[in-house]
Amino acid sequence: MILHPVPEIDVRGELGVDDADDGFIARGRDADQPGGAAGGGIVYGWIEATPGCEKAPALGLIAHMDTSPEASGDPARWRVIDYRGGDIVLNEEKGIVLTLDRFPEVAKYAGEKLVVTDGTTLLGADDKAGVAALMQAAKYFADHPEVPHARLCFCVTPDEEVGLGTADFRREEFGADYAYTIDGGEIGALDTETLNAALVTAHFEGLNTHPGSAKNKMVNAIRMATDFISRFPSESVPEKTSGYEGFFHPVSVTGSVGEAEVRLLIRDHDNAKFEDRKAYARKVGEEMNRAWGGRVTVTVRDQYYNLSNYLEDFPVVTASAREAMKRAGVEIVEEPVRGGTDGCRISSMGLPTPNFFAGGLFFHSVYECLPVKSLDKAYEVARTLCEMSAEIRTLR
Repeated sequence: MILHPVPEIDVRGELGVDDADDGFIARGRDADQPGGAAGGGIVYGWIEATPGCEKAPALGLIAHMDTSPEASGDPARWRVIDYRGGDIVLNEEKGIVLTLDRFPEVAKYAGEKLVVTDGTTLLGADDKAGVAALMQAAKYFADHPEVPHARLCFCVTPDEEVGLGTADFRREEFGADYAYTIDGGEIGALDTETLNAALVTAHFEGLNTHPGSAKNKMVNAIRMATDFISRFPSESVPEKTSGYEGFFHPVSVTGSVGEAEVRLLIRDHDNAKFEDRKAYARKVGEEMNRAWGGRVTVTVRDQYYNLSNYLEDFPVVTASAREAMKRAGVEIVEEPVRGGTDGCRISSMGLPTPNFFAGGLFFHSVYECLPVKSLDKAYEVARTLCEMSAEIRTLR
């Protein structure tokens, strides 16, 4: 294995790969190169196609190394337990318990080994479990050149948790014709549908005067902001919707009497309804300006689109994922994602990229845990996809 790490990352130490191995070439992007979050941190790797498979579409696997900022992850204090069911005492001294009342999903893993923390840090399975599955697949094919496969492309990204995971991604440099992210989700999860997403930014220009002499003078931007939010349907919010139901979601309100701003998310799986929601937000802006004398500016910016919009033109990509999971003995759970994935943005670059599970539970919290069998199965699906790549001649 030949490695060219970026200056600020020890690729071998972070990814657990050995530069003495043969057949795998990896390269990191220098932080001084243009583009992306701080300009660097992405690592690419390749294993060339075996003889006879050179014309098969190149397969890519992608995972992200960063972990959520929602809880401390440094250092992760983890251990492996034999889970026999019931509540899990993570930290007896501090009284931190993973209870079935709050986390009932863990019950079905009774009888398996679980990786847990001491309740004071993240585990980091989101998405270092994905990185582990990816790297183990790379190692397998580097160690077994006799196994036929197309060109295999591997990518580990930073900054996914802050929305910048693909900021420095270069499709041409990566070189894959189709790809899969390995990120999040319990065993069996296959993500082929996501939300369409847009961000509404509403700016309110108030007029501040001393409250003692404010009559017929003051225009309170905070009142404008609350008026704006109140004009959206109260039932169409995240806490009252599920499945394919879209929503409006105010995420921040900042400002003062003189000036305020509201940021509001629009989400919907259905393309037509997504456009209707954006039109509704613009209409609210027009109504607000009539009511408040032209003091409101509303902008609507698309963020990403439903993954299915891109995958429908490449049916073999999704079909291959389903077949790989079947071959691995994994029951498929294919449900609409009430969010987005890095695959949405990568797919918009012309590289169809659904997502499959890394196997963990309760991400972004100190209760995060990882069934060992689920991680093993994530690796098995990744390896099977690589094996199947030798059989694929077209993605349509």
